Amino acid sequence: MSTGIDTHFVQEQYAQMSDKELIHFFTHDAQGLTPTALAIAKEEVQKRGLDPRLLTALELQQQTARAAGDDVALYYNLLRQLQCPHCQTSNKPLNATVVSEVMSFIFITHYQQRVKIGCPDCLDSAMHNAQLKTLLLGWWGIPWGIIRSVGAIARNIKFKKQHHEEGPNEALKSFVHLNIGQLAMRKDYKQSLQNLITT
Repeated sequence: MSTGIDTHFVQEQYAQMSDKELIHFFTHDAQGLTPTALAIAKEEVQKRGLDPRLLTALELQQQTARAAGDDVALYYNLLRQLQCPHCQTSNKPLNATVVSEVMSFIFITHYQQRVKIGCPDCLDSAMHNAQLKTLLLGWWGIPWGIIRSVGAIARNIKFKKQHHEEGPNEALKSFVHLNIGQLAMRKDYKQSLQNLITT
């Protein structure tokens, strides 16, 4: 009995996708492909004459589970050298943070986490705003408002300590690993990279 994947099925799935769908899949969702599926994906890229950087994007997504090598470090550095999307300065290396906010309205509690990339001062400012919003509006909900507000404040304090690290912090590394396929496609296009980090 065969334990491998059905290569014909995988080939048909890729063949049915439009170029746009295939590019999106190969740059966003191709982590963990089996070696057979990866080989079929590469064949499809070559058969359609798509951008050869897709091959790099596919490879890098397979490496991220075990990687922190030179390939990935290149993307840390590329992002850190971009202009801050919030204050437009270029004189400080960028880093990332995860901002947690809670807003409550009696029985409804809205909890949000989002990644922000920017210079350390802008990250501090975003974190300060999130803390203030959570302190003013988060605790009103019953029972989750108080619980989630305390959790969000604690997470924000933890991430704020990383804003001024000399090298790439954990939030930036995580962003790179999650977006490695897109970064591989955009690495030669500074404006495209800038658009990716502008949130």
